[in-house]
Amino acid sequence: MSLHDLNWLISHSEPKATKMVKYLREQGISHDELLALMGSLPRHEFVEPAFSHLAYSATSLPIGRNQTISQPLTVARMTQWLLTHARLGRVLEIGTGSGYQTRILAHFFNKVHTVERQQWLYLQAKQRLLSMGVKNVEYLFADGQTGWPHKVEMDAVIITAMASKIPLALTGCLKQQGILIMPIDHPSPQIGCWRKEGERWKCLGTEPAFFVPLLEGLEHA
Repeated sequence: MSLHDLNWLISHSEPKATKMVKYLREQGISHDELLALMGSLPRHEFVEPAFSHLAYSATSLPIGRNQTISQPLTVARMTQWLLTHARLGRVLEIGTGSGYQTRILAHFFNKVHTVERQQWLYLQAKQRLLSMGVKNVEYLFADGQTGWPHKVEMDAVIITAMASKIPLALTGCLKQQGILIMPIDHPSPQIGCWRKEGERWKCLGTEPAFFVPLLEGLEHA
């Protein structure tokens, strides 16, 4: 995508989205196609209606069931890490939430496997993305800490909830040189990007961030 195309898309986007994209670029997000995608997606459709007027602001927002959609910069940072470091084959997402991050992943990866432990969110996100014509996502209502139920090697794993430890089921499904992105609460709340290198992990970047906790079990609608 050329800079001309990006400028045209931004100029024809919702004004609030244009301001959001400008802010993301100022904060170091430089991937043009990612910026164009985030500028064109109707982010207000992924949050609770009462907060739709804040959808493009630099903050996390409620999506229902005491869950939130991450602020745009956090979504952009995690995605840019993936676009910089990961093979864009299969990605496993733990925490479908509203489906906003899922929708972005589906644009770049060949296949997205996404897991949500809250049935209401799972059903809402699946319906929302199917209505948008997204066809390369496989959805699962399950405890994300147990990983994907079938043995599938992933090029990347992205976890969108804060953990105090990393579930082995999630790291074990990563290919060598695969990328893991997840929030951790030690030594302070942050989001990190790591590459699997044999039995070791190489840190590729970290940034302060706050997420809802990674919980076990299922919550039925």
